[in-house]
Parts: sequence; structure tokens; C-alpha cells
Amino acid sequence: MGNRDIYTEIDSAIDKRSDIVFISYSMLDDTDEKIRYTLQTILKRNNKEEWFTPIFSAIKELTANALKANAKRILIEEGVIKDTDPVLEVVRKLRTILNERAVLEYGIKKKRKALSTRVFFKLMADGMSIKVINNLPLNNTDLKKINDRITISSKYDSIAEFFMDYPDPAAEGMGLGLCMVVTLLKSIDIDFKNFSITTDGVEKTYAEMNIPFR
Repeated sequence: MGNRDIYTEIDSAIDKRSDIVFISYSMLDDTDEKIRYTLQTILKRNNKEEWFTPIFSAIKELTANALKANAKRILIEEGVIKDTDPVLEVVRKLRTILNERAVLEYGIKKKRKALSTRVFFKLMADGMSIKVINNLPLNNTDLKKINDRITISSKYDSIAEFFMDYPDPAAEGMGLGLCMVVTLLKSIDIDFKNFSITTDGVEKTYAEMNIPFR
């Protein structure tokens, strides 16, 4: 199916309020462009074009975190990363697979292991839900830390303010990314309670943003 046909399918799905899902295993411009088009079209039809940049940036952040979590799992399985490695060492090793060649190589490895990242759009009468779904579960300890960080982030108006109080030596930690999503949504008056991270504890983790069209 060519790109033109895909965009026609996206338009048709939006017209019918059908669910739309994009599946990826690595950071590819082609997938980004289709997600961009979908979001732009939905927001334009609801007279919310000015919301595009904050919401798309939040999707990009959540997708990047999910893709890196999957890559980290493979690096652990390959023995490149040890479970007890300090966070700075983990980040350094993750960066070694962010060049174009390695991104494609690890994308293939993720596909073989069914470690996908899905961006899921669900349209409703009064808004939409956007989920970034990762094929790895969270344990209860990590889930509590994440939800605590989301609540803390809600008290800040910018990521710079948050970073001053909670410096992240890795500069790519989950806490900073969560704060970015919360402050991006806050910039368009969407309450932090409309953003959540959940897990089934077995196979999947869900990052969900509920976007009301009021």
C-alpha cells in the first residue's frame, strides 16, 4: 500500500471514528509522519490546531521512552547491560544504539522478540484518548515511583523549574520525561489527572493521555 493510500485510510478511519494504531520497533521518520498527520487531522477537525505541538511532543517523548525500554531489555539479554549497572552507565550504553544503523538493527531484534511500541488513537464524541503501549510490564515499585513523579510534576509550570528541584544526572531519566509530558499538557490547560501510566503486570505498560475537546 502506498503512502497516499495509507493517508486515505487514515482520513476514512477518522471520519468513521474508528480506532487507529501505529506499530513500531524503532524510531522511523515514516511512522512519525503518519502519527503527525493523524494528530493534525483530528485536531483540525475539532478546531484545536494550536494543541498540535504540545501533544505531538508528548507522544514523541512517550514513544521514545517505550522504544528505549525495549532496547534496554535486549541489551540486558545480550549481556551488554547488567541489571545492577548504575543509571549513567545504562544511558551511555543505550546511546550506543541510537545511530541509524544500530536503530534498524535493534528494530529487527525487537520485532523478532515481539517487543513492539504502539501508538493508539481512540476517538470519542467529546475528545480522544492517545495510548502508547509497550510490550513490557512494570513492577509495583516502579509503577508507584512513576505515579508519584507525575503528581510531583503537576506542581511545576516548566521542565526547567522541575529540573532545578530534581536534577537528573542522566539527563534522559524517566522522571524528566514524565515531567515534560505533564507540563506540555498543562500548557494547553489539560489536567495532569488526564495522563496516566498503568500496567497489566504481565505483558504490557500503558501511557495514556485523555484529551477533551471542550
